[in-house]
Amino acid sequence: MKELAAICKVSVATVSYALRGDERISESVRNRIQAKAREHNYSPDAHSSALVRYRSDSGKSAPQPSVGILYPHPRSSRRTQLIQPHIQSFRQTITPYGYSVKEFFLSNKPEAAIKLAERLKAEEIHGIVLAWGKWSERMEGFPWEFFSVVSAERNEVHPSLDRVSMNHFSATDEAFHKLEQLGVKRIGLVCHDDLPLRVKKNIVGAYLLNVNQKKEWVSDIAPYFYKIGETPEAFADWFRGNQLDAVLSHRQIDLNFFKEAGIEFPRDAQYAVIEIDDEKPGIESGITMDHDLGRVLAETIAGKLHYDDRVDPQGEGNLILVDGTWRDGETTIE
Repeated sequence: MKELAAICKVSVATVSYALRGDERISESVRNRIQAKAREHNYSPDAHSSALVRYRSDSGKSAPQPSVGILYPHPRSSRRTQLIQPHIQSFRQTITPYGYSVKEFFLSNKPEAAIKLAERLKAEEIHGIVLAWGKWSERMEGFPWEFFSVVSAERNEVHPSLDRVSMNHFSATDEAFHKLEQLGVKRIGLVCHDDLPLRVKKNIVGAYLLNVNQKKEWVSDIAPYFYKIGETPEAFADWFRGNQLDAVLSHRQIDLNFFKEAGIEFPRDAQYAVIEIDDEKPGIESGITMDHDLGRVLAETIAGKLHYDDRVDPQGEGNLILVDGTWRDGETTIE
């Protein structure tokens, strides 16, 4: 199963679910893995197909193991707060597997990563999930090989770690498809200025790919990079200077910012968001992950722990992409 996972560039847990036809894995990914399995004459071992390591009706009592969530920033930081809806989904999904969740915040002190590893070992935590944030070289010296690890951070923390991320290409494609149905021609892209470089390249690349596919779409509108706390004058100049009839934002921006610029949606333009983290019903139209990102993170780390799939520092990690779904809000109208 590990060989098939490497061929498909997904986790062992994803292969296990896909071969059982589990709908928690998207249909396109299931079909791709099943096709590769047939191509390589692979058939799963029936005795190892059960992933769940804990059953509430077993009648046995044992210490409940824990999975650690590691944060590179304080609890109050923006990125820590942004990922919380997905962490809530993670908790709900991981609990039936018999795990509790413990949170750890990496300090800025020297050798913080090494001390964190010692604490994890002392608490017998073997599975960890890396949350969003700027990790850079802060995990230098961390003994990855002793742990099962899944990273939610888009930028590569370590080349051997599996990463779970929203499929920004498919999300951008879906948003453009919806906007196309509204008859817009001048679509401007807005990104936060602190966007991780890898995500920035993906979003801008997907935007340029889409606007160049239709002759009627204007393709020379430079993206606007929004900074939290800025005054709205520069944005208003960009919006009106480009005569936009639609704005596509990577992430949610306080709608009061646009109102202060004298712009309201959909009165002045259509407005959609590529990545909506808030799972509650909202005003903005766009792509939401619902519970999927947290669910896939939980299923992936549970699978790794079940198979004792620890990090191989010499290996190459897989990228697991999760598709979002469109939700109609109040910022688009036909």
